[in-house]
Amino acid sequence: MKNLKSRVIKHYFPLVLVSIIIGVIFHFIWTKKDLITLIADVSGYIAIVILSISLLLGSINILFKRKNPVSSYFRRDISITGGILAVIHSITGLFVHFRGNMWQYFLAKTNSGYSIRLDDFGLANYTGLISTILIILLLATSNDYSIGKLKTGNWKNIQRLTYLMFIFAIVHVIYYRLNNFDLVYYFYIPMISVVLILQTVGIFLRIKLKKSGETEKLIQKTTRINEK
Repeated sequence: MKNLKSRVIKHYFPLVLVSIIIGVIFHFIWTKKDLITLIADVSGYIAIVILSISLLLGSINILFKRKNPVSSYFRRDISITGGILAVIHSITGLFVHFRGNMWQYFLAKTNSGYSIRLDDFGLANYTGLISTILIILLLATSNDYSIGKLKTGNWKNIQRLTYLMFIFAIVHVIYYRLNNFDLVYYFYIPMISVVLILQTVGIFLRIKLKKSGETEKLIQKTTRINEK
């Protein structure tokens, strides 16, 4: 309980406070947007930034030769905050365009009934839905109980779904912003590029460290054999 209290003060409170401040700032910038649309947009932007940061932490630790545990409370709390904001975005987003007719996000009315919506808007919604489902799964297992119950290896494999979730989230926002490509060009592409570059560097360093470790073990083994 003491540890949870410390995490709330050090991690959750600053993240929530910054999110609220950003929301207030955009409230005065987007004066024509109603409250539900404002919450949907702001929570979506903040969520994708926070989730991007959470993906970078492991690579940054390796890059600066810091300890990189399987799970740290700092990384987990950042991911949980971003995940909750993403779920809020998904729920409130269903009330932005077709209030009272949420099925229109996923189905298109035709002369013979309804069909799966496969236009840009429909694809944006389906990729967003898949991303949200993955986020809920990740949130449900982001705790000490799940780590102990699933064991480290299985838990880590589930958490790797974060990368798949992020891909679907990016496809979702790009499809939604095809009519405003400046936002994609100046905001999403630079953010995606940073994530990809650091992830690539992180993978390269992990492989290098692993090979270095195997080489060191081989040298030690050879030395012991020679001594005999």
